[in-house]
Amino acid sequence: MKLAHGAAVAAAALVSIGLSGCGNSDDSTTPSAQVTGSSSSSATSTTAASATKLVGTSAAPLPGPSPTHPAAAAPAALSDLDCGQITGPDGARANVIAFATPAGRPGCSDAITVASDYIGVPRTGDAATVDGWTCEPQPDTTIPHVCSNNGVIVGLRGAAAPATPPAPAPTPIHVPDPARTPQSAASTEPPAPAPAAAVADVNCGPVTDAGGSTRHVIAVGTAAGRVGCTEAITVATTYVTTVAPSDVVSVDGWTCEAQPDAVVPSMCVKDALQIGLRAS
Repeated sequence: MKLAHGAAVAAAALVSIGLSGCGNSDDSTTPSAQVTGSSSSSATSTTAASATKLVGTSAAPLPGPSPTHPAAAAPAALSDLDCGQITGPDGARANVIAFATPAGRPGCSDAITVASDYIGVPRTGDAATVDGWTCEPQPDTTIPHVCSNNGVIVGLRGAAAPATPPAPAPTPIHVPDPARTPQSAASTEPPAPAPAAAVADVNCGPVTDAGGSTRHVIAVGTAAGRVGCTEAITVATTYVTTVAPSDVVSVDGWTCEAQPDAVVPSMCVKDALQIGLRAS
């Protein structure tokens, strides 16, 4: 028999988008694409401040415990944005769409810049690096060209394209959801973080495992919300004091097990909610 003290699943990471404003070697020519107008109304969404994260690769210093901290609801879902229209070198036009993905959503200024730089220079048919983004065609008649950067995606809805358009990619990268209509947005609409980044992690307090070691119970903020500290401490206490024949332990519907992380060596997961057991 061995002591169970672990978990799986890592917390979602905030994805930041930064554009340098200068392209690669094949973008030295001044782009001929022009912004012909943007939507007059601004989208209702605004950039949320990054929430504190106590687990993952960039875990913040451990704050004081909060044993009765309440649960948190899932953050509001992001919407696709229509940032406005640009014109290609042949006069064709396309609307620049800032897509909402699990990684967040690009700002309209960045979206228009990278889309304009992409279509403003002749392309050879391969994926091209443009201002740090990867831009390429895809076999979708609605969004025939896309640019992606660390999980966030910009699409061109319309006929505007680079001169000598390349052949389509073998599979679509991102296609619009027919059930969702992009909101109109100004060309200055800022980027939005991933929904999970809007929910802060909470230090619920310490528990002692069967071996006498102290673990700090973290209620992790995810796209599904955050578990309350009362439940988190109850589950964590049962888990760390249970001697079981397996590294995986089920506690009140939660699955708890070890993970290869020196800071948070064990996690418990239930319905996309997470409880982290932090070592220090």
